[in-house]
Amino acid sequence: MTFVGILMLVLGLGFGILGYLIAFRGKYALINNFVDDRHRGKFDTAFARRTGLLELAWGFLSVLFGVLVLCIRSATFTWIAFCIVVLGTVLSLVLNTLLSIKKNR
Repeated sequence: MTFVGILMLVLGLGFGILGYLIAFRGKYALINNFVDDRHRGKFDTAFARRTGLLELAWGFLSVLFGVLVLCIRSATFTWIAFCIVVLGTVLSLVLNTLLSIKKNR
């Protein structure tokens, strides 16, 4: 279970740094194909900022759960925490994308 805890820490740091760069430094090119989608009118900068904030928040939670996994050392808690972090990150980013798509008229 130590491996999963360390994995959650590393992924959390990665997502946290990526989210910070997108949300607060304006590095929107880090989002896959965002520049082209913005020029086509599919997304706007509010989408990019929300994406960055979501990645920052889930990165923080991943680090928090990673530390808890390393401290608690329960297999059940480890897999529950891992599933919460992975599914929460994926579902929130997909939902953000689906709600932010602008229809071309």
